[in-house]
Order: sequence, then C-alpha cells, then structure tokens
Amino acid sequence: MPCPSAGMRVLVPLGRKSLTGIVLGNHTGSVKEGIQLRDILCVLDETPVVTRDQLFLWHWIADYYLCTLGEVLAAALPAGIIDDNYTARTATYLSLHPSVDIEHTRLLLNRAPKQLHVLETYLRLSATSPLVEKRTLIEESGESTAVVRALVERKILDESEQNVSRIAPYTGIIEPAHPLSPAQQEAADEIRHVWQSREVCLLHGVTSSGKTEVYIRLIQEQLEQGRNVLYLVPEIALTTQLTDRLRLVFGNSLMVYHSRFSDAERVEIYHAARSAKKPYLVIGARSAIFLPLQNLGLVIVDEEHESSYKQAEPAPRYHARSAAIILAHAVGAKVLLGSATPSVDSYYNAAIGKYGLVSLSERYAGLQLPKITLIDLKRQYHRKEMYGHFSDPLVDRIREELSHHKQIILFQNRRGYAPLLQCVACGKSPRCVNCDVPLTYHKLTSRLVCHYCGHSIPIPQRCPSCGGEMRVHGFGTERLEDEVEKLFPEAKVLRMDLDTTRNKTAYQDIINAFSRHEVDILIGTQMVSKGLHFDDVSLVAVLNADQLINQPDFRSYERAYQMLEQVAGRAGRKGQQGEVIIQTFDPANPVLEYVLHHNYQSLFDSQLAERKMFNYPPFHRLIVLILRHRDLQRLEIASSTLQALLQQVFGNRVSGVLIPSVARVQNQYIREIRLKIEAGANIARAKSLLMEQIRYTLTLPDCKGTTILPDVDPL
Repeated sequence: MPCPSAGMRVLVPLGRKSLTGIVLGNHTGSVKEGIQLRDILCVLDETPVVTRDQLFLWHWIADYYLCTLGEVLAAALPAGIIDDNYTARTATYLSLHPSVDIEHTRLLLNRAPKQLHVLETYLRLSATSPLVEKRTLIEESGESTAVVRALVERKILDESEQNVSRIAPYTGIIEPAHPLSPAQQEAADEIRHVWQSREVCLLHGVTSSGKTEVYIRLIQEQLEQGRNVLYLVPEIALTTQLTDRLRLVFGNSLMVYHSRFSDAERVEIYHAARSAKKPYLVIGARSAIFLPLQNLGLVIVDEEHESSYKQAEPAPRYHARSAAIILAHAVGAKVLLGSATPSVDSYYNAAIGKYGLVSLSERYAGLQLPKITLIDLKRQYHRKEMYGHFSDPLVDRIREELSHHKQIILFQNRRGYAPLLQCVACGKSPRCVNCDVPLTYHKLTSRLVCHYCGHSIPIPQRCPSCGGEMRVHGFGTERLEDEVEKLFPEAKVLRMDLDTTRNKTAYQDIINAFSRHEVDILIGTQMVSKGLHFDDVSLVAVLNADQLINQPDFRSYERAYQMLEQVAGRAGRKGQQGEVIIQTFDPANPVLEYVLHHNYQSLFDSQLAERKMFNYPPFHRLIVLILRHRDLQRLEIASSTLQALLQQVFGNRVSGVLIPSVARVQNQYIREIRLKIEAGANIARAKSLLMEQIRYTLTLPDCKGTTILPDVDPL
C-alpha cells in the first residue's frame, strides 16, 4: 500500500469498528512507549480531499480556541465526506443513435406521429447539447414514457445514466456591475491603497452607502486575475437577497454554501470548490471558511460586527472573522471587513494602525439618513395614551404611512407571544423542567415553550401552584402581530422570526412577498435588521429599545447601538428620507443619544474608556471556562477547586466562580470562571498553563464527571 499524503482519507481500525480518518502528516520519529500502532486498512483517495491550507487552519483553530482537531474536523467537513456515504444524483439522458439517418427516420415514423413528434422535440432540444434529459423530453413533447421507450427500442435514441449536480445552474441574464458613485470609487481606490501596506482593511460605510457595489468591483478584479474570492455573511438569511444581486453579475461563477443545504449538496459544493478550473466566488455563512479555497485572493467579511460569526455550541467555538484573517495571511490573500457599525475590537485595530480604515460616509444616490424620533413610554403610559404596546404617536404615523401606500417594519427582538405567563395571586410562572428559565407563551400552538431545550407543555388554565388566574406579561413578535391586526385591520401583515422561517424556503417567501408589496407591515426579530433592501419602507419602529440595552454584558451598549442603527438603516430608500421611531422608558440613555445622531465615534470612545478601566477587550484577552454537571454539589466542588488552582497561577486575573443568568440547561447545572490576560502577554503560554490546571482538576475524584469547556474570546 502506498504511503498516503496529508489530506487523504484512510480507513482505520478502532476496536471492532472501522472508521474514516484524515491523514494529518507522516510520523518519522520514535513511537512513545505504550502506544500500539495499527495498520491502515485502505487509502480511500487518490488525491487529498483536504488541502494543506485547510489543515493549517484546522491546527490554528484547535490551538487558539482550545479544542481538539477532531472537533474541528467534524465542523469543517460535510458528513458525506467523513462517512464516505455520498451518492451522486443520476438522471437518464437520451442521445441520437449514431447509425440514424434523420430524413430516412422521419419517413419511417410517418405512421407513428407521436414518436415523430418526440423525435422532432429531441432534435430541437439537442441544438445546444446532444444529451437531452429524458424527463425534459417527456415534459416538452407532452408524450408518454412509453413513446420515448419505443424510440429507444427501435434504436433511434440511445439511453444512458449520467451523474447530475444537485445545484441548479444559473440560466438568467448576466448584467454588468453598476457604475460606482464618486464616493464609492474613492472608497475602492483607498482600499487598494491600504492593501499595499496592510493585509486587512476595515470599510466603515453607513447603511445604504452601497458597500456591496464596492465589494463587487473588488471581486471582479480578483476573478479577472484568476484568483478566487470568499464572501462571508453572518447568517444564512442574508444570503437570499445578496445572492440574487451577485448572480446577475457573476452567474455560475458564484457558489453558495451554508448549513441549510443538504449534506449531499454541501459535498458537491465542497468538491466543486476543490476542483474548479475557473476562478469563482463563494458566498456563505461562517462554515464556508472551511472550504478548500485554493488560489484565494480576497476574503470579504460583511457585517463584521455580527455575533453570529462566533460559534457558540458545540466546539470548536471559533470566530469566523478571526479565522478568515489567519487563513488570508497564510495564503497571501487580502481581507476586507465591512460594517456600518464596526465592532469595537475591529475599530480599535484600525485606530492603532493594525488595520487600514476607509470610510464611506454618504448614502448612495444622495439618500438622507433616516430621521429618528424617541418616544417616552413612561409619559405615554402615565397619560394613558397607549394602544397595547403602541404609543399614540406611533399609531398615528403608521396610519399615515399606510394611507400613502408605504411599507412599515416593526422590530421586536423577542419571538413568541409573551415571555412570561404569571399567576396574579402567587406570582409564580411555569418554568422548564430541564432549564432554569420561565417558559415562553406561544399563542399559535397554545403551548408554553422553553427556548433553550425545546421542552413544551399545554397552557395551564389555572396556576399549578395555587389555582389562581394566569396572565401574560411582556410581548414578543407573535403578540405584536395580534395587536397590529386589531389596530390596522386593513393592512396585510407578515411576521418573520425563527418560528415562521423554519422550512428551507420560508425566509425567501417572506422577503419576496414584502418586495412585491403584497405585505404592508413586516414584524420581525433581528432578522429584519440585517442587510435587507426594500424600496418602499418609509417607517421603522422599535417597540422596546430598553430590552436591547439592559443586558448583563459588557458589550450590551455596543450591541444595542449596532442593532438599533442597523434596523434604522432599513428606512428610507428610493429618493426619500425614512423615519425611525424608537419607544423607550429611558430616552436619556446615552446609547439612544448616539443612535439619535448616528454618532458611532462617541459610542466607540466611551466604550473604549470603560473597557480599559475594567480590563476588558481589546485591552485584555478574555477566556471563559464553562463548567457543567448534573450534580450541583459536585459542580460546586469542581468550580471552587479549579478557581483556587487558577488563582495560584494567574492571581487576580481570575474571577470568582460566577453563576450565569441561566444556571441550568438540559438538566446540567452551569458555573463560569473568567480569566483576563493582558493583550501583550504570552497568550500561548497562558493557555498552556490553563489547560494543565483543567486536566489536573478532572483527575480529582470529587471532580470527575464535570465538563469544562473553554470559550476563548467569547461574545
């Protein structure tokens, strides 16, 4: 058996099973005592299915994010490649038998008009390709399978099975890219200039400034030079409108990759990226970073501030933005980070000169930034000027915009009908049996649902504890939809949240309906805030800004500003200034002041000063250790033991044992320990010492069974 190269798949024995593995390299040194070598059963590939660049990235992710290579492999490769269970899709094709004389055959078929009609249809369809799919021929001719079979039996047509792609090719029109405005052209020129001295450039462009058109121009240049491009977006939902725009320019040079595809589809895209002969553009969510992207020239990370780029569960808990920068550096590619509301970390790197910075400060075609109005809910409730969760001024503005046939977006970043069902007598709320959280009321399904584990129960008629009356508190998108339909019965309303977009096409269907103006009011969670462009949206309303701002997290102000500014950017398109109405109980909050004046710089300055004072990123690196156990007592022992060990090594850089806001999920109790490492310290050494203490803790009898999960650079 020839020695397999790095990146090849091999079949190896493991106990009584045979498993597929990836060759990482060839070991030439001595074997450690006690390790038994086993023979490889067979080599599955003639050429590597994983490139050296991919292997480099895997190793970096495993080292940096303190996880195993196996965990990285499981995230990086489609299951069909690991398990070798991919089956190509086949279709039956027809071709003309080589001995057929067309004119003679036509005469022969005069007495068989149906067969003659099928033959004529075949000849028409085969003008572009001699192979015609059997199904297409039947559909186009309108004849039966039996008629086609008769032509095959008479050796007029030949039948063969061919492998076909599951990814439908683009057959639409290719259009030239839109010409750049002077501001866009200047931004593109500045980005090229930055790349002469730096690998990474941050494009800070206000909403609707036309960042996408700048991206398209830079992508075209890379493809013309024969280099491939990776275009990352934070969520699958964002690929919908963006893909339509990019298809018009790049046609079949565009590949799309994300987790909504079936495993077989992902396998085909993976192989297409590995073996493509022509330069291509890949657009995808964070998992696209793992594709075999050879000859990579440019990586674009759009909406780089989005937390969706950070994997939470399961490991590897990597950040796609950081991984993209590392990969680009390794292969000599350039990186473009784009956002209207950059992360504090990225903007700081630009401010200190680590990244280049280019600003695009005017909206495309002279569009004005939206007018923003704050409504004081305390005053509105005091004056009894509320309709459910809608203030009088907001109701009046919605009615006015509807009368002018304009569209409205209502934003509430909480799904379900209400977050809480509470007894008016004893104050208790039904809670999840598996998690330490109250169940969320979903009216449509008439159930209370846990948004952490999915556990659900029927809605109780009376309080299970005392028999008192149950009432809902708070509101989500489902309740908002109810109120809107009662307030504006003439309006067509749609809701876009996790509950209404579960199937593969639901999100696209909602977007299409809203784009065609079949919907007047769109209600949604954060899905409606990201990268969507609608020409007739004149009003955007945030129903409860305080819910965004008042979060127990050092990034809460940053995230609230980003969310509010992004959702505000959906208003005002097609030559009109939009309006944004924000309802709040605290109109004097500094975050709202920053949003009111679109003042990102002041937000950045205030956040930077605060984080420097309290030793948070970007001045310190943060590692959170998440400890879990089904037995609370054992978890407390393990937590306190590990915390004491870490304090001996790291001193006051280690926090005490923290109880998170949700302290039990899926019957596992949770504790946290935080480690802050100075930005200039030897982070690799710190991680090594950290893992030593974790491994030692897990060997102690009282700590066995505890799961300890490191989360590096958590969000």
